Amino acid sequence: MRTIYAEPLPAHRVLVLGGGFAGVSTVQALERRLGRRRDVEVWLVNEENFTLFTPLLPEVCSGVLEPRHVVTPLRGMVRHDSTWCITATVEEIDLDGRVVTVMGGDGEPHRLRYDTLVLALGGETATFGIPGLAEHAVGMKTLADAFSLRNRLIEMLERAELEDDPAERAALLTFVVGGAGFSGVETAGEIEDFLRRVRRRYYPAVADGEVTGYLVELKDAVLPEMPRDMGDYAARRLARRGYRILLGTAIREVTEDAVIVGDDLQAIPTRTVIWTGGVRPDPLVGTSGVEVDRAGRAVTRATMETSHPGVYAIGDCAVIPNVDDPEGRPHGPTAQNAIREAKTLAANIVARIDGREQRPFRYRTIGTLASIGSRTGVGVVFGVRVRGLIAWFMWRGYYWSRVPGFGRKVRVGIDWLLTAIFGIDAVQLRVDDPSSAMGSSGTRRPRRRVVDPRA
Repeated sequence: MRTIYAEPLPAHRVLVLGGGFAGVSTVQALERRLGRRRDVEVWLVNEENFTLFTPLLPEVCSGVLEPRHVVTPLRGMVRHDSTWCITATVEEIDLDGRVVTVMGGDGEPHRLRYDTLVLALGGETATFGIPGLAEHAVGMKTLADAFSLRNRLIEMLERAELEDDPAERAALLTFVVGGAGFSGVETAGEIEDFLRRVRRRYYPAVADGEVTGYLVELKDAVLPEMPRDMGDYAARRLARRGYRILLGTAIREVTEDAVIVGDDLQAIPTRTVIWTGGVRPDPLVGTSGVEVDRAGRAVTRATMETSHPGVYAIGDCAVIPNVDDPEGRPHGPTAQNAIREAKTLAANIVARIDGREQRPFRYRTIGTLASIGSRTGVGVVFGVRVRGLIAWFMWRGYYWSRVPGFGRKVRVGIDWLLTAIFGIDAVQLRVDDPSSAMGSSGTRRPRRRVVDPRA
């Protein structure tokens, strides 16, 4: 095991764990705060060497955007010589020894010492113990999830064109989305849009009305984070496009051939279940030694400092109190909040290093927007409720403005323009298919002989 800088550190080291919105924004804010100072260095640890722009992930699934246009290399997002990006998996956090053990690409553990630690580990998909969900459902949180779902959608259309049995054909063309929050509604909208466009162009044997979608939500409203009338509008638009909305309904079990929902255990025959119903914080937060809530999120002060001095938490893995909320509700775990939290956190870290007073995080949400596909959206901006085409334009405009770097903004804009002109295709990219011509080692696999059984 290697220990990096086991001796006394040459500068105050801030170690940031996690390369999502919260972690990257914290590092960038620290660079701006520190300026030319060289008595502080910042290290960013992430499992991948890129950050993923998750709000546009559903458009990767539908083929509207190229996958590489929603990822940005971490090393291209930092500027200072004293900022380091490390691609490794966090294995253990030792708060008493102020050491974090990570597993690098060489398969060896490395020990990273720190003076200040930032937990920005984000979250992972929560299955809530639903039987079969992890085995048979597709998520919508990573780039691999988007690829997997796109391939699954196209595969269902391919199989349906050859299927003679009406019941099996109906199951192939039934798609169930679990969760009607922002991610679920946006995913459902993009799926319907994608299936409708490619079906009409490439799969004429699949008739209008054969494709059925279900949106299943445990709460009694679509988009429960927004005003009720906005959620009702989204539900009506999705219902008009073929979705059956099941509110106050729990997913009880997922099998290979069906999903079981509700107290009456209704079985919906389907071959595709997309789960967007929940996120839990990274388990490392709960085992790190800081105080956590029942969900496993780090409990922080308004300054984002945890129960352990010099250890901060931000983003999805943290519960940050809202000092201006009369009901005592914490700040929501959204990308919009994480970006603003990072600015205050960077100021507090520098203040602590310099022996100055830290300040609480205060922020009033500008608004919320959601796309529901087919150039339609809903939102509340500065208290004004918007819906339809204008909300969709505002949704796209806001997230386009948040895409990192001018070059990627141009690429995303060009993708949107080309898709509007030429449409989308139905290409399956089976990059992990063992029957592909190239194996994972990069050597050519022998071609399989295809024998016609009629010969």
